[in-house]
Amino acid sequence: METREKIFEMARCLGQIIKEDEAIKALEEAREAYNSDPDVLLLTTEYQVQQQLLTEAYSREEDNETFEKINARINAIYNQVLETKAYKEYELAQNRVNDLMQLVNDTISSEINGTPGGCTHDCSTCGGCH
Repeated sequence: METREKIFEMARCLGQIIKEDEAIKALEEAREAYNSDPDVLLLTTEYQVQQQLLTEAYSREEDNETFEKINARINAIYNQVLETKAYKEYELAQNRVNDLMQLVNDTISSEINGTPGGCTHDCSTCGGCH
């Protein structure tokens, strides 16, 4: 087996193992909860309607006040979505997965570069605790 084939085979195996991690499972659950949250669905629908209104306003060359009102509402909806419990839990779960992936990448980079891995006890250099 060629080196590249070995790399990709090991990457597939690593991906399968990572997929079993609790952080990945929590992200999947949070994504499902976010995508089915009634408040998020309502806000998302209104967001799409406002986007359509904005497109129509541009095509009719409406005045700036109309654009500003629609944009203000779009921004307000966006901010409301960010404040939902479902979004906050999804974001937290995504951050945990990002931390895990950063740690995995840092570990691989340490092996490639021959630099010692492990805890430096300097949290600014760390991708997350082990």
